[in-house]
Amino acid sequence: MNQEISKYELIELITNDLTAFLQADAILYLMKDGYSKEEYNRMFQAMKEDLSTRLKQK
Repeated sequence: MNQEISKYELIELITNDLTAFLQADAILYLMKDGYSKEEYNRMFQAMKEDLSTRLKQK
């Protein structure tokens, strides 16, 4: 799976990942009153780790 992709495709993939992260963060933030502070922080940390993993794979 070591495919060559153009720099434009890479930029688009990274932009899509960042957009998805920001949308998920916004939804989580808007729903934060429904979670304890610890649960909110745990979910946010998991989202950041997922984004980091995605970006490292690119």
